[in-house]
Amino acid sequence: MATWTKAPATPFGPSPERILLGSDPLVRVLAQIRFAPVLSIREQSFVAPFQEAIRHAYPLVQQETQQHVAPGVGGELQIGEAVLWRFADAAGNWQVTLAQDFVALSCDDYSNRTDFIDRLREALRAVGAQVQPALTGRVGVRYTNRLSDVEKLDRLSDLVRPSLLGAANAELGAGTAATELTQAEFTTNSVSLNGRWGHLPAGVTHDPTIEALDRPSWVLDLDAYSASPAPFDPEGCADEAERFASIVYGFFRWAVSDEFLEAHGAQA
Repeated sequence: MATWTKAPATPFGPSPERILLGSDPLVRVLAQIRFAPVLSIREQSFVAPFQEAIRHAYPLVQQETQQHVAPGVGGELQIGEAVLWRFADAAGNWQVTLAQDFVALSCDDYSNRTDFIDRLREALRAVGAQVQPALTGRVGVRYTNRLSDVEKLDRLSDLVRPSLLGAANAELGAGTAATELTQAEFTTNSVSLNGRWGHLPAGVTHDPTIEALDRPSWVLDLDAYSASPAPFDPEGCADEAERFASIVYGFFRWAVSDEFLEAHGAQA
């Protein structure tokens, strides 16, 4: 029987007390700040000072070229190329990505919010000093959780808020829910929260940038963002990202039961 003594009463309200988990269900944490395009980012000579500013933390660098399709004159589609610079730490856990219209920080082995925001703030300061974009178009943070342990999946109705389980929580007789993915958009205090959650079969992923597993899983993917244009401000962007992370955490804590926290080694 699920209990909810540690969960907030609603998904959007005062930020709940943080509880560290011994075995974190997070598979990726991402912050992305989009800005007005700086075409010089295509040039290695232009990006070199930015690399020097963050090289102590992200010594590995890789240049990538990605194709994208955009409408052209007369409605015809045009294929263009975008240059991405990826800077990673020696362990390959942390990565800063710089493109002509965004900078992103991602982590596959999340430690804590303070460390994440501090790293983001440092990367944004380097962008402000070396790239000097004029406007910010979007600030967002995304937390992707995944459960794949057979025992936890069998107990899912005790671990996750019933309203998030949908038909998978219904009596299906001889049937089972192999794939059931729900998407919902929420707003709170001028911030949007895009949530996706549900069951995925083996070999299937809800996001091509996240590797599929060879076994079934249940995902909870939360993306909080604001898309209000403003002058580029590294400190303001980092503060906004921290606020959005708090909103995501509030939804997560509302979504999971005391038993979920216990099953993941909750620590005060």
